[in-house]
Amino acid sequence: METSSEIVPRATELYRRELPGAGYVAIDLAHDDESESSPASEGRIRVSVERRADEKRRSGHHPPIVAEFTGDHRAPEVGELYRMAADNAALARALIEWQGRRQSMTTDD
Repeated sequence: METSSEIVPRATELYRRELPGAGYVAIDLAHDDESESSPASEGRIRVSVERRADEKRRSGHHPPIVAEFTGDHRAPEVGELYRMAADNAALARALIEWQGRRQSMTTDD
C-alpha cells in the first residue's frame, strides 16, 4: 500500500442553510492535517453554494466555492462571509462572479 505525503485538508461545517427552490449554502473551516495540532492555526473559511436539488446529482461533484478567507477564524472578514451566506441576493451575485471567473479561465487557454 502506498502512502501520500500530501497535506489533506479537513473541513468542519460551521453554517448551513437550505436555499429557496433547491440546494444549500454552507460555510466550512478547512485546516491542513499538519496545522490542526496548533489551536491558533490559520485555516481557510469557504462559502460554497450547492445548486443541485437531487442528492444523486451531487455525488462526485463539489459545490462552487464563491468566497474564501485564509486567516484567523476570529477575524472580522468571517462576519462578512456569514452575511453573504445569509443573503440570497449576495449569493446570486457571488455565483455570477464565480461563473464569470470560470468562463474566463476556459477562454484564456
